[in-house]
Amino acid sequence: MSNSAEPPRRGLEFCCVAGFNAFGQLGGCGGYTDDNDGKDDDNIDNNNTTTTTTITTTTTPPTPSPNQHTFRPLPNPSSPPDSEPVTPLFASWSSTALVACSTRRVRSLGQQKLSSGVSVGTDGCGAGGLEAFGDHGGVRGVLDTAGGRLYWVSEIGGVGVGGGGGSGSIEEGGGLMIDVTDEASPALGHIALAPGSERLAVSFAQAPGGKLTHIAEFTSAENFLTWFKDPSGEGKYPDRHFMLPGRAKQLVANTATFLVLMEDGGVFSWGDGRFRTLGRGIVGEGAVGAGEPGVVEALGGLGIAKVACGGWMSAAVSGDGALFLWGRAGVGAIGCLGGVGVGEVALVELLAEGGEVLDVVDVGVGDGHVAAVTADGGLWVVGGNCNGQLGLGDEGREFVAEWTVVPALRGVRRVVCGPLATFVWVGEGGCVPTGV
Repeated sequence: MSNSAEPPRRGLEFCCVAGFNAFGQLGGCGGYTDDNDGKDDDNIDNNNTTTTTTITTTTTPPTPSPNQHTFRPLPNPSSPPDSEPVTPLFASWSSTALVACSTRRVRSLGQQKLSSGVSVGTDGCGAGGLEAFGDHGGVRGVLDTAGGRLYWVSEIGGVGVGGGGGSGSIEEGGGLMIDVTDEASPALGHIALAPGSERLAVSFAQAPGGKLTHIAEFTSAENFLTWFKDPSGEGKYPDRHFMLPGRAKQLVANTATFLVLMEDGGVFSWGDGRFRTLGRGIVGEGAVGAGEPGVVEALGGLGIAKVACGGWMSAAVSGDGALFLWGRAGVGAIGCLGGVGVGEVALVELLAEGGEVLDVVDVGVGDGHVAAVTADGGLWVVGGNCNGQLGLGDEGREFVAEWTVVPALRGVRRVVCGPLATFVWVGEGGCVPTGV
């Protein structure tokens, strides 16, 4: 999970979470964030087509209970707990990293015991402008895209990473996040790590009039860090280099696939071609192989505004509110993906009770679940629910095959998914668990 391309915040927001990591560390109290603007508010072919699936759901709001299967306020690891509002920065299988709104320091819940020796970024409250990356063990680093700084987690007993430095205490078994940027470090635009392949990709910062995106790929995070600290050193080169026409807006990764969203709305994908996770064909005349960035032609001309991915799935939202999904959930069969072939993506239509199609404004993807925010403030979910990540309050449903609206939420503004959890930002009063 990474908060890249975060939508703008409006007025008072409250972060709630459903699900928990493997160590059960996502329960408890929470905090507000406020921008102070005074407003509310495996057969291979080369077909590149779009499959349409229509879903309609009617639900009666139940009385939610204060457990991991319902949405509840985000826990705060600060001491005292409510002293410093926090927002999620990165969620993994075992840990969740949170950034404090006032000090911009990073703390964690779960297995990873993380301390922040420096303030991460300067862009006010929230994770805007910060792109976190990591693996199943937790966050590995954070790129401040606005300030051009890279922060890295140095584990106890590990090799020191040096760099800009910073001071801070480290809990036993934990790590310290420090600034590793120096004068020789290249200016980066975006960063993403595919934990299944351990490959890391970065795009370079572009001049205001730049019309070509340079992307470097490395076989491991360690190789990237060695290069970043001394890019002119002998033998210190990226393992691969790509050039794409246009300007990169997002660079994200799931288990073993990278996606680049360009400012003109085009999408490129490359990586592991299994489970149709690339959204495009990779053999035949004119096809680009899995290891090279290729255009997701099924999304061509649709004006994509955001992409998200996790596990073996990816999703995209267009500027006019259409939602697209492709790949495989892994833990079960999501209904709307049933008829999707190679080079195809599913167009997901969420219907209100009156039958009208709802516009989608945001989407998040976990290891086997997806959550989408609609323009009317609703949250729709589908997929794996063994950890309560769908927030439906039903402990007996380990998988939900069809899109379902979460009855306990209202006024939802945005969403981010971790592997086993879902984070939403709502207006005051939008998260209504009881007994918390």
